[in-house]
Amino acid sequence: MEIDVILNEFTSAAEARELGLLAERYGIRGVWASNYGWSRDPFLALSLLAEASSRIRVGPMAISPAELHPLKMANLLFTLNEISRGRAMIMVGGGGAVLQAMGKQRERMIRQARECLEILKSASPDRMLNYSGELYKVYGYQPRWYTHEPPLIYFGSNHPQSRRLAVELADGLITSDFVLPLMRQFIAETRAELSAAGRSPDEFRISNFWAWHIKADAEASRAEARRELMLRGWLRDKYFAPFLDAEELRIMRAHEQDFLNAFLRGSDRIENVPPELVDKMIENISFVGGLDRIDAAIETLRGFAEAGLSEIALRVHDEPAEAIRLIGERVLPAL
Repeated sequence: MEIDVILNEFTSAAEARELGLLAERYGIRGVWASNYGWSRDPFLALSLLAEASSRIRVGPMAISPAELHPLKMANLLFTLNEISRGRAMIMVGGGGAVLQAMGKQRERMIRQARECLEILKSASPDRMLNYSGELYKVYGYQPRWYTHEPPLIYFGSNHPQSRRLAVELADGLITSDFVLPLMRQFIAETRAELSAAGRSPDEFRISNFWAWHIKADAEASRAEARRELMLRGWLRDKYFAPFLDAEELRIMRAHEQDFLNAFLRGSDRIENVPPELVDKMIENISFVGGLDRIDAAIETLRGFAEAGLSEIALRVHDEPAEAIRLIGERVLPAL
């Protein structure tokens, strides 16, 4: 199993270059740039790294056709692929924070994603693409300059319907916040669908977005994890049910606004929620704690690898360079 890192949405192109080159020196497979309504553009944020690096993959996540027409998405992706000399990747998604910032809602998400993936996968320098979908049209598209090894195209998939679409059309899929029991079941179902579709599981990439908070300062790590907890599975029961009981899930649901308030304030203090419940949540759905927790994180990563992940995408937060060093020096050699 290989390791990617996900940079936060405020990372500049210059910072992404330095962090990405550091990750490349350690043998990390790829760097993802986050996409939010208030973020730097994730394609441009990776452009300096794409040009300066030689091995590491670079990609934006998650980009929705509801916010960016697939033709423009293709041009941006193929340009990044050209700059990186064939090392680009992308995670197509259904739309989240960017759509909210644009005042839009998800509509016909699977149809949008299907047509987007079909356009991205059909583009070629050798033949003209004329595509007339229900939602998107592309006429006379033939990027003759698109000559490097094609980019990897992932689809963000936490649900059976989106998983089936990824199996049909994408190079891989990326889940988010799947704890090990969920991941085992999801991968088994993915492999069965790949076999039914006549695709080899060995040629299909499966990754999982997972939060990394481990630091030398254990309390700073836990504070960071509490601050970000609202984003873990957006507090849906599915992601927490493997390790919370029914009463704990009820409390979590009843206080969703308190989790959100803490996140919006940038605070690690989640009001009205028992601290022991918060601790249980962050300890099971992220890597958190001091350096003494690295061995436990490695065991969890080995479990993900045994379940069948081809890579895992670790989201680094504050002090990203230090996080990359810990991953490169302590985690990668152990896997």
